Amino acid sequence: MSGHNLLQQISETLELEVLDPGSGGTIPADRSFGVCSVVTTASEARKVGSPQRAGIVMTVCLKTDGGDLAITSAGGEILNSGSGTETTATMADAGDVLVLVSVRKGSNIVWAILANHGAALS
Repeated sequence: MSGHNLLQQISETLELEVLDPGSGGTIPADRSFGVCSVVTTASEARKVGSPQRAGIVMTVCLKTDGGDLAITSAGGEILNSGSGTETTATMADAGDVLVLVSVRKGSNIVWAILANHGAALS
């Protein structure tokens, strides 16, 4: 692996695809740079697994919009966007994307929003 195009090489690795666990399922946080493309057939929910270490980057995108997608964390921790009160990100349109990074917050490891394109936070 050459350093000049390392990110491109990482993005082409098949192991980065995280399978959609289906309605009510938990998206595993078992790799960094994982991408989960979600298909909904009605209003559905997914949980993002609790991170076991800081530095994990996880992307969730709404691939096919058959209904809204509510995303929460499996441990019930806040999806920390800075204000510290949001626990749910809701995607309403195909192409909505949420990028999370696991960070230390006190003695806990929580998900912080690194990028948000279209998800409403509540």
